[in-house]
Amino acid sequence: MWGSNNLSMNLSFIIPTLNEERALLSNLIFLKKIRKYLNAELIVVDGGSHDSTVSIAKTLSCDVYTSEASRSKQFNLGAKHANGKYLVFLHADTILDNDAINHLKNINKDIKWGFFNVKIKSNNFKYKMLSALINIRSRFFNYATGDQAMVMENKFFYRVKGFREIYLMEDIDLCNRIKKLSKPILIKGFAITSSRRWEKYGFFKTIFLMRFLRILYFLGVNDKFLASIYK
Repeated sequence: MWGSNNLSMNLSFIIPTLNEERALLSNLIFLKKIRKYLNAELIVVDGGSHDSTVSIAKTLSCDVYTSEASRSKQFNLGAKHANGKYLVFLHADTILDNDAINHLKNINKDIKWGFFNVKIKSNNFKYKMLSALINIRSRFFNYATGDQAMVMENKFFYRVKGFREIYLMEDIDLCNRIKKLSKPILIKGFAITSSRRWEKYGFFKTIFLMRFLRILYFLGVNDKFLASIYK
């Protein structure tokens, strides 16, 4: 059963990792802040890191579990151990701004699920435009991608049986299932995410690849094959 322990805690942040020591180190202040200010539970589910990810997570008083390197499986495992009334699915290279943190502190008990607008961490105009387009798309289609820090009531997550354990598009799949049951809430504030993937593989090339993969996914192409292309 999901979150089978004490549910008096309000928020559990679930962070999947794989060789994320640099991201965790750069986000130390943020992670300490949410643990203290929100009295939040931090759960790291590691996919077999070869760097110092696990030891860094332990210094942050995170509960650390290990799993196959599959984001959907890592999220599901973290959720099974979560004690919070709400689950926050957070990528290791993403943080929340102060407005987002404050709204999480006062999250309404009637909210089943929601997410934040995204802000890609860069002063470059093209990233500001990309962030704006992602946010427009999310509001129009009522779905979020992983960088937008999806928030979900623990019991609701259990009711919809969590993430389908696929190797890619687990966020899109979950949103498509649950938005039929409950319309998402756009929570005020921003999820601020790294531009590292666009920087590493090229801005337009990465956008094209993501669009192409999404088309293939909707056409029913095997998710393991899609994940091999994405890597």
